[in-house]
Amino acid sequence: MIDPASALDGQYDLLVRDGEIAAVERAGTQINLHDATIVDASGCWIVPGLIDPHVHLRDPGFPEKETILTGLRAAAAGGFATVAAMANTSPVNDSPAITRYMLERAGEAHCARLVPVSAVTQGLRGIEPVDFAAMVEAGARLFSDDGIPIDDAAVLSRALDVTMRLGYAVALHEEDRALSCGGALNAGAVAEHLGVSGYAHSAEPQRVRRDLAIAIGSGAAVHVAHVSTAASLELIRAARRRGAQVTCEVTPHHFTLDESAALTWGPNAKMNPPLRNRDDIDALHAAIRDGTVDMIATDHAPHDPKSKRMEQLGAFFGPGRQAGHLEHDAAEIFAHAANGVVGLETSLGLALDLVHRSLIEPARLVEMMSRNPAALLRLEAGTLAVGATADITVIDPNLEWTVAPEKFLSKSRNTPFAGMRLKGRAVLTIVAGEIVFDGRKA
Repeated sequence: MIDPASALDGQYDLLVRDGEIAAVERAGTQINLHDATIVDASGCWIVPGLIDPHVHLRDPGFPEKETILTGLRAAAAGGFATVAAMANTSPVNDSPAITRYMLERAGEAHCARLVPVSAVTQGLRGIEPVDFAAMVEAGARLFSDDGIPIDDAAVLSRALDVTMRLGYAVALHEEDRALSCGGALNAGAVAEHLGVSGYAHSAEPQRVRRDLAIAIGSGAAVHVAHVSTAASLELIRAARRRGAQVTCEVTPHHFTLDESAALTWGPNAKMNPPLRNRDDIDALHAAIRDGTVDMIATDHAPHDPKSKRMEQLGAFFGPGRQAGHLEHDAAEIFAHAANGVVGLETSLGLALDLVHRSLIEPARLVEMMSRNPAALLRLEAGTLAVGATADITVIDPNLEWTVAPEKFLSKSRNTPFAGMRLKGRAVLTIVAGEIVFDGRKA
């Protein structure tokens, strides 16, 4: 059992009763098991239910990509007891009515738990703020215009003032659009080889610099989403030394793949921010090790083949080959393919690779994938302490498996990890004492 919040890391027996942790005892200690269902977790890790602070469930508005039901099933299969669903739905989650709709659909799913993320501005337009207090009352626990940066510094500053008074954080998509210019891939050799538009490496840290200066001035809590560059990490470290209340996340695709993945996977390796270079990956690994990175988030972004332009581009890309220079028309189509990859069902396996390579200890992984996201979302979760809600993930760290997109519970298949062999997987996900995923039956 690994529970950093309780400073527990060892062999324990755990008893759940009425949806709560009723007892935690050293293995072999007598626990009253009258009428209990026994789960043999030998060889596995029992950890607090994993929490993903950044997913896109596309509901309402895009049922061809994902629904709350399919997204929460995919989350549970990935070991996640809770996910925070971003606001870029249609309509945008900028009103209590949409927040309540999301929570109602999640309740009907009887699966992983959904935490709604409210937009910061109406319609994600970056102009008029939402009614922050009303959104909190409806159930929002984080604010973000994710996918779109808040370009107007005054709008962001006012939002931080209000959210600070309410006690919640703002998650920031950091992109200076004057520099990124709608680029398709990280500006560099791969983009040039394919003949597609480049996304300036400086676009992310330039906006991080501005927003952290605002955060330092306000004292508000901010969260930097999907950090992808070494320069951004250095700015986060410097801001913390100056007293900024800043947390940050990284994604498995950014700490696993570099920009060359686009040569094989094409649009399924296209996201915002884009995959970077090997130096940036090394910097992400170092920041995970030294604690600069607070959490791992999937940025689960399901897309249908039409949105990814796979009918026009699929012939150029695929496993076992690398694409050459694209003609102008194909390069334009590539540029307009949707950004993002699915991640709920591969995140844990990819993150466990950091453990297997001795880059981090298992307890550090649990901090990044449960305890710290719980703190960001202001949830009483991320622990297996007696009395806590029984959100539990059972992980077999040595289970070897192959990523097979056709078996995903998500509606979408847009992944650059198809065919990859991974080691470690969730075999049981429990939410409030109820088994919502049982991989032992697979």
